[in-house]
Amino acid sequence: MLAVVFCQKMNEASPTNSQLLEKHYRTSVIAVSVQILIMLALTVVAWLVITYSNNDISEQASVALWGTILLIAAGSFVLRRMLFSWERLKSTALLKGIPGLLGNLQANTILLGALGEVIAIMGFLVATLSGNKFEMLRAGAISLIVFLVNFPRKSVWRNILAGAEKVLN
Repeated sequence: MLAVVFCQKMNEASPTNSQLLEKHYRTSVIAVSVQILIMLALTVVAWLVITYSNNDISEQASVALWGTILLIAAGSFVLRRMLFSWERLKSTALLKGIPGLLGNLQANTILLGALGEVIAIMGFLVATLSGNKFEMLRAGAISLIVFLVNFPRKSVWRNILAGAEKVLN
């Protein structure tokens, strides 16, 4: 067993764990991609429909919604740092094993993508209430930044898996 660990490259996982990694990573990428497509669909719908809207929103309500959007965006970056900290991931691997760790990575990724989706929905709400389709473009851009920063990277997942295997062995 120990010889197998030494024969593996630094960032390679065992074949069984690599298959689990592929499965969880693929599911995460599909889920986040669907969330991005929904955000883009909301942006297109807002762009086409908002011109017919004559709703008025108070300046205070608009500022409050935009403040919330910016807080969610900033919070997603902080939450990512917290969820993907090595100490937290190492504890998860020790308690739940490799399958639990990969499930945790998948759940964290989908959660962070959901925050980008919430930003898009709030942007759609602001755009609809204000009758200004450019509000949705701004919110869509912020949402896209959140998605791109939090998009799962396979190399990071491999490094986490290799580190967890070292801890468990």
